[in-house]
Amino acid sequence: MMRLLTSSHARLRSRAGALTIALVVMGLVLAVGCGPVVTVKNNTGFVVRAIVTYSGGHDAVAPSPGESSSVEIDEGPFTATAIPDTDWIEYAKVKRKVLNDQLANANNLSGEQLLAVVAQLKDIALHMKQFQDTAGKGASCSGSASSDSAPIVEVSLGAGGLVVACK
Repeated sequence: MMRLLTSSHARLRSRAGALTIALVVMGLVLAVGCGPVVTVKNNTGFVVRAIVTYSGGHDAVAPSPGESSSVEIDEGPFTATAIPDTDWIEYAKVKRKVLNDQLANANNLSGEQLLAVVAQLKDIALHMKQFQDTAGKGASCSGSASSDSAPIVEVSLGAGGLVVACK
């Protein structure tokens, strides 16, 4: 009986040791792999591409309208530059064509469906105009990131095009 307990105790100690080593390794990986995170928030009506440049290189994200994307960077200064994403305009043109095709067959739509198609077309037209007004006009801001900070880059529309603010 004593040998059974000793054997069980040894296995339990061995497992506890392995678990401790695994936790230490995980802690080191997390400590080494976690830098400050810059979040890019898109307050426009179309997809933007944001390039975050920092001492260790650069990363690009493309948050959808009303969404955010994040980039892990090195501590220190960074610059975020936002430009309209040309892939979005292609998507908008395809969507507009599909909606126009639905209008061409308006006999198959109820009054409510017809109003919904027209509303979607107006929305697409507004966002396409905003996109075209900002095309080729990037904007940027600079900031600093540390392990104690979580910088946010807000991209919005202003009178002259895109406005980028580092907070």
